[in-house]
Amino acid sequence: MQQNRRGLTITQFLILLFAVLLVIVGALYFFNNRQPVSTSSSSSSPSSVQVINQNNQQGEYRSVISNGNYLTSSARGMTVTTESNFNAQSFELSLNELSKRFFSTRRYIFQEGQYLSSDLLSSWLDRYSNSNRSGLNPPDNGRTDDSRNPYYLQSIEENDFMNQVNGTKLNLEGMTIGLAMNRIDHYTRALGGPEYTQNISRAEMIAQGRTAAAKVLRRLRSMNQIPKDLPILIVMYENAPEDSLAGGAPYAYYLSKSGNTVGKWTNVDFQNVVFPKTDTDRSSIGTQDNTNFVNFKNEIQNFFPNISYATAQAHYENGSLNGLNININTSFYSVSEIKAFATYIAETAPKYFNNSIPIRISLSASNQLMAVITKDSNSSYRIIYLYSYRYILTGKL
Repeated sequence: MQQNRRGLTITQFLILLFAVLLVIVGALYFFNNRQPVSTSSSSSSPSSVQVINQNNQQGEYRSVISNGNYLTSSARGMTVTTESNFNAQSFELSLNELSKRFFSTRRYIFQEGQYLSSDLLSSWLDRYSNSNRSGLNPPDNGRTDDSRNPYYLQSIEENDFMNQVNGTKLNLEGMTIGLAMNRIDHYTRALGGPEYTQNISRAEMIAQGRTAAAKVLRRLRSMNQIPKDLPILIVMYENAPEDSLAGGAPYAYYLSKSGNTVGKWTNVDFQNVVFPKTDTDRSSIGTQDNTNFVNFKNEIQNFFPNISYATAQAHYENGSLNGLNININTSFYSVSEIKAFATYIAETAPKYFNNSIPIRISLSASNQLMAVITKDSNSSYRIIYLYSYRYILTGKL
């Protein structure tokens, strides 16, 4: 008996192919949905976070590196108007030093602010208006003389303090928020016009700062990503005039352990003073230290008469000198002269300055840094020379 064989038609082949594909896709979908889903509460994978300064050298905070890069804040350095480098540096240093009182460098890891974005801080630093109801500076009253509403709040800075969990994950466990306040507001009455200044009394600055700080704390406590019981240190900072060579200083702080209201402020007495003092400086603080610096300056200038200038920035806490930063510029060009001068400075300084405070002396030649003479509290002076390779090989700057 002969069988009747007949091939598949094109229509039957396409139907069979579609059925096979349908079975394969269904099987893959079922298999994939049976797989466990990996979740993590950390924003960084275990291998992407690295902590540097693990040995906590020199009492400084450990820092965070994410994916091989230092983790910076997108809002760092944001200001409502131009800010001098001296104020900016002093502001950052003040926040860091006051934070150490509450967030131990041995326990916490420092991270630049990651919770307040640049757009958010920009709106906070701007004036209050119908289009910006989050502005912390007062609304524009339309005036251009001393009756105008000045910008009281100059800048806001956030520092985060983390703890490392299981060697990889970082948890937020503390925060410092700094508010830099103006005593002088610089403004123009027309675009491209001359600059004017408006003085702000200290009492008015303090009152406006407390109002802004209370609003900032309430806003932080309302943010979902910030734990309700997170310790938040609020530091109030007074900017120095733009032409100051020393920068401003913090004047008060409040530590909020929970809740969204500010309680009693703690006042601090920090001051930065420039030596030699000018004739217009009538303050009594640093009078003897200024005399010591002038005598030091005169002695080294007698030995090396080609000094262009010598100035110092002195830092005081509760009326006591606790740090000195000296800058000396000369017109020397040879290695031997720089070495001789640096050595002489290191031997002369102990006669005039208290050994219990840290001191840094920067020695420059024609505004190029050539040597740094430093000492920690109750230690001897150390000299570090900073010659370029070209200088060493050719003897020419």
